[in-house]
Amino acid sequence: MTMPAALARIGALALLAGLAQIQPARAQYPERNIDLIVPYGPGGGFDIYARAVGKAMENHLPKTVRVVVRNIPGAGSVNGIAQMYRSAPDGYTMGIVDLPGAVAPQIMGEQLPYDLDKATWLGTVNIGVYSLVVGKKTAFSNLDAFRKPAGRIPFFATTGSNDLAMARITASVLGFKAQFLTSYTGGPATHLAIIRGEADAGLGIDVAIARHLKSGDLRQLLWFAKKGARGTPAGVPTADDVGHPELANLSLNRVFAAPPGLPEAVRARLVDAVQKALNDPELSAWAAKANFPLDKGTPDETRRLYSEQRLFLTKYRAMLKGE
Repeated sequence: MTMPAALARIGALALLAGLAQIQPARAQYPERNIDLIVPYGPGGGFDIYARAVGKAMENHLPKTVRVVVRNIPGAGSVNGIAQMYRSAPDGYTMGIVDLPGAVAPQIMGEQLPYDLDKATWLGTVNIGVYSLVVGKKTAFSNLDAFRKPAGRIPFFATTGSNDLAMARITASVLGFKAQFLTSYTGGPATHLAIIRGEADAGLGIDVAIARHLKSGDLRQLLWFAKKGARGTPAGVPTADDVGHPELANLSLNRVFAAPPGLPEAVRARLVDAVQKALNDPELSAWAAKANFPLDKGTPDETRRLYSEQRLFLTKYRAMLKGE
């Protein structure tokens, strides 16, 4: 190489180095707050879990980054999930998703503004387990009494919609008929109806019925989980025990997701923050104190949970549609 050429090359390299020094460094994700969308109003179980996990996430993000919970209720969680799904795939928006609540409309053929098949799954925080419950003074003291009632068929308290569909599936799988009462405004109202004797039975999520079980006002006839699952009560048959393991799919699953199409580096960083939060001792201590169980799941386990919900609900599409 000639001397002039060498000097020219050195000059070009020096110029590039100088430009690199004066150009701002490329921003590293995350550099600003992350929105965590809750598709329900404040104060409910999804909101409480989201806030607890968001707070724990901040322990594993830059000190200047906060996780900001945004409640976007409406249309049975569709509005909030749609907002999350349609957000820019930049890692600054995520959401807590209700399975099966967000799946059922897809199964029923509704045209939704999202496709959960394409969502970016981040992890699972809780799998709420349902039980078939009765009051302490009931003629329906076991499953055989439901299948072969001595007089009238049992009255089953529900809140309508998804709760009614689950009750119908329960009756179909277990082989009994029931008269479904649909005027109740929420799970606690159905539990009180059973305690007062207005209804014979209903479904109850583990956290919601805990105090009634402790007082003896409600009794579990069946635990809708696989044998040995977290919180399996002693002396209560499980879905496996009664020969219907598919009933374990009747659960209330709280999972985290982000829009589709996140760049791999961003997805990996966001997953890392969520997974570290789920395993944070601070979150574990909160869960134990507040009696909000943790069922930690990876993105792959969450995707599998979603797929299982789709398959199960597809089998009972007619009941979801009320046919």
